[in-house]
Amino acid sequence: MDRRLTLYLPDHLRAGHEACQTNILSRVIEALPGWEICYRPEAEGANPARDGFALTHMQEPRRPGVLCLRRAYWYPFWRIEPTNERWNFAVAGKLPDASHVPPRAAAFHARLRDRVLAGRALTREGFVFVPLQGRLTRHRSFQSMSPVAMIETLLERQPLPLRATLHPAEDYAPEDHAALARLARHPRFQLVTAPAADLIAGCDFVACQNSSVALHAMVAGKGAVLFAGIDFHHPAGSVPRDGLTRALEIGQAPPQRMTEYLWWFFKQEAIDAQAPDAPGHIRAILTAQGWPE
Repeated sequence: MDRRLTLYLPDHLRAGHEACQTNILSRVIEALPGWEICYRPEAEGANPARDGFALTHMQEPRRPGVLCLRRAYWYPFWRIEPTNERWNFAVAGKLPDASHVPPRAAAFHARLRDRVLAGRALTREGFVFVPLQGRLTRHRSFQSMSPVAMIETLLERQPLPLRATLHPAEDYAPEDHAALARLARHPRFQLVTAPAADLIAGCDFVACQNSSVALHAMVAGKGAVLFAGIDFHHPAGSVPRDGLTRALEIGQAPPQRMTEYLWWFFKQEAIDAQAPDAPGHIRAILTAQGWPE
């Protein structure tokens, strides 16, 4: 069987690999001794070659033998999946397992919390932080409702004011801006530009579709309500999983057993590119997807 791997990856990943700054590609290559490695431009990953094995980066695999490499929120953690849709990642369908969590998990959680808060004190200032993503007026398949409907629902179903932010990488359409202008007339809705870490530190809880900010907030000890599918839904209140009423009940309270959860989610279920066993972990993932030994 052909043992050639084509990497359809962005320039920054390849440059980081060559500068020994991003080590996930080194771990992949170690997992495939004797394989021929070929680099191709990222754009070609949308229509990969018809045969052979390939990895794309944050692109939906288009044929058998192609898998998606995607960072698991923080370096050095990664996932290799047959889809780019985080809500369909294998970990999303699993039950968290705390049976193999070592005592050092507490220090790992503390380091992540320090990354999120960077010295900020946690308070509860009586507002909900709503980190918005894109396509505010559209209800997409992985969402329980559109982002605009989510905001309207939050204003109707709970009493706290909302402080919302826009995603800096999104290009918002005229209908999105029109919807925000209409929402701004509500006395409990405010669009702000404060840093996410400040809003996490001061909010009562976070509500969003599936922004990674919700994971950051739970790391810091704040509750989260998710209105869309995502791979880290387990400690949050999830509208698709729990229904609206129950999701609001769960998500307004601090998340339970986050130390154990974070160890399971990152250290057990993700690829830790710095771990000595990373090549073996990657090899097991690829073999399970039908790649040759």
